[in-house]
Amino acid sequence: MRLLSQVNLNSLKIVESAARHRNFTRAGEEQFITASAVSQRVKSLEDQLRFKIFERGGNAVSLTPEGETYVARVREALERIVAASMEATGQSQAHVLRICVLPTFAARWLFPRLMTFQRQYPDIEMRVSTSYATHEFSTSEYDLEIRYGDGNFPGLISELLFKEDLTPVCSRKLFHEVLGDKPLSRVTPEDLRFFTLLHSETCTQNWQSWLGFAGASFVLGETRSVYFDSCMMSYEAANAGMGFAVANRAYMASDIRAERLVAPFAVHHPNTAGWYFVSPIKALGARKVELFKQWILAEAALTQRQLDVEIAGGQPGRAAVA
Repeated sequence: MRLLSQVNLNSLKIVESAARHRNFTRAGEEQFITASAVSQRVKSLEDQLRFKIFERGGNAVSLTPEGETYVARVREALERIVAASMEATGQSQAHVLRICVLPTFAARWLFPRLMTFQRQYPDIEMRVSTSYATHEFSTSEYDLEIRYGDGNFPGLISELLFKEDLTPVCSRKLFHEVLGDKPLSRVTPEDLRFFTLLHSETCTQNWQSWLGFAGASFVLGETRSVYFDSCMMSYEAANAGMGFAVANRAYMASDIRAERLVAPFAVHHPNTAGWYFVSPIKALGARKVELFKQWILAEAALTQRQLDVEIAGGQPGRAAVA
């Protein structure tokens, strides 16, 4: 048996790739070798280690418990090698912040504010991706993510930004076209049956939840509905005058203040779920991650204070139509 000290670095890269893809064929494509060659390299390494790294099952493979531990350590070692090489050649990634954000959160809340972070920290290079999927930090390039949920993210650090708070919104013009000059004091959730309700297939329960909370569940059976593949599209449709969308207040606050949209109902329906800053524990020591965390928590706190004041003192959307 060959000595473990003679383990081939390329074999480790191939094993890491196969673990990440859970597939020998895709690992081979990434490493520019055949799936058969991947299998041979893996088998050779398993013989040296005297334990199985993978359980085979057709084209797909899964890590054994020993393989999970081993690949995690291999990945860390490979990352250190890459980091050391880049630092030695002046290509350190310490200034590059890679984040993954939910698309609607990015477009409706983060992007309008992100320039302030860039002005404060011009040395940090942002790489922003949007996705509805969550990623395993151990196998992705991301330093942090913004996730929606209840805050239960095992093995990760999470900080609440703000909780979801739903309210129906529509364009000011459409509101007057349908209800005329009806006083706001007389507008009720039942009036929604005169409008088209704009739904999102990524937030399928939002209308049912809000109408149930407002005591007007019957409206769903008495009005037209249009469905979109994302919350963001339903919000844009509301801005365009197609109907009422039920939206998170934090997302629509700027449109309401600018009187592009109205939020005529005083029903306050906070959710138990919300948006969270999420990162692996090991990332928190990095300057770029700590600075972004401090910045986004401060921005979120400011947003929440503004919303709390508006809810307590009367919504701008209501005053704008009165």
